[in-house]
Amino acid sequence: MRQPESSRTARSKRAFSNSYFTLYAGFPSTKKQELKLAFGARTGTAVVRNKAKRLAREAFRLNRHQLPVGIEIVIAAKKGIGALSRRKLRGQILDLFEYACKLSPPSFSEAVRPGDTSERC
Repeated sequence: MRQPESSRTARSKRAFSNSYFTLYAGFPSTKKQELKLAFGARTGTAVVRNKAKRLAREAFRLNRHQLPVGIEIVIAAKKGIGALSRRKLRGQILDLFEYACKLSPPSFSEAVRPGDTSERC
């Protein structure tokens, strides 16, 4: 029996977690930044899961320039995210992005896109 692709990729990555989310970060062979979300039914109702997914996508889009080039991120939610406000959800996700930025391999974190003068990590 084959395993789902997301679980296979999650094992080959570095994991960072806090009380509400787990972030798996890795560097695939492509140079494209990618975000995958894994929010199961145990994390809350559909309204709660969709709100958290929207916030995660927005945080990734707004902070993509600070993350290493070519990083692939999988965010998995834990129980209890329904009790958090939008600000706290966003803060939890941004904290995980900071860990992924700091603990990335130096060869990837030093890579700069052409024409990009801003500092990374």
